[in-house]
Amino acid sequence: MDVRTHEIELSGGVTATVEEAGAGPAFFLLHAGVSDRHMWDPQWAWLRERFRVLRWDWRGHGDTPHVPGPFSYADDVLRIMDALGVEQGACMGCSFGGGIALRIALDHPERVERLVLVASNLPGYEGGNPPQVEELLRATDDAIASGESRQALALMERLWLVGPGRDPVDVDPGYLARARELLARTDRPENGAECLDGNWSALERIASLRVPTLIVVGDEDVPEIQRAAAEMHRLIPAARYAVIEGAAHLPNLERTQAFDAVLKAWLG
Repeated sequence: MDVRTHEIELSGGVTATVEEAGAGPAFFLLHAGVSDRHMWDPQWAWLRERFRVLRWDWRGHGDTPHVPGPFSYADDVLRIMDALGVEQGACMGCSFGGGIALRIALDHPERVERLVLVASNLPGYEGGNPPQVEELLRATDDAIASGESRQALALMERLWLVGPGRDPVDVDPGYLARARELLARTDRPENGAECLDGNWSALERIASLRVPTLIVVGDEDVPEIQRAAAEMHRLIPAARYAVIEGAAHLPNLERTQAFDAVLKAWLG
């Protein structure tokens, strides 16, 4: 099937190139902050046989630039839905992309038919990390703040792609090479851009969520992400929950066969 592309203008004059393939119910793929839209390549190949699948790069990732001024990633998703005439669709988000999908499902439940949260953060939740993980997080933030992009990428690779409990030599080299390529496409300066999605909490409302929800996390992910996944499973009524063994923060890319089996079973 051919891939169709749409140039859609977002707030601030940013243009996002949205890829679309397949037909049927809309299915949006929202990538992680340590990757770009191509992290979904393994699922793109088969989801397009059943759905109208859509993906693009967040601002500051891949082919989409940052521009000065305030913006909202959640607003970007809604603008793209409106521009393409999508009233309701499924949203699958990884990491902070999962947090954005969750926000849309809570603020605009009529727009979200299904929700898949992969290695997702839970805004407002603080599950705690071991001291060594907290040190890696602080070092990453310091490297980003000081403009040491090479060091920042190396730390993000160690923390998110490998996982804090593993050694890089124990990780599949093919996966790690591909994930490293995608991580490198996130090294974009903010240039005065101001994200408005950061200061909010889902904790007070998440139990009211009635959207069919699947929660997936890798057993080698950052401990706080694993705890957040378990907490979401506890709070969201009738949510399904799956742990992918041998996977860090991008389980769909690292353990594709196991991830796809979980997703296909849930989709029916």
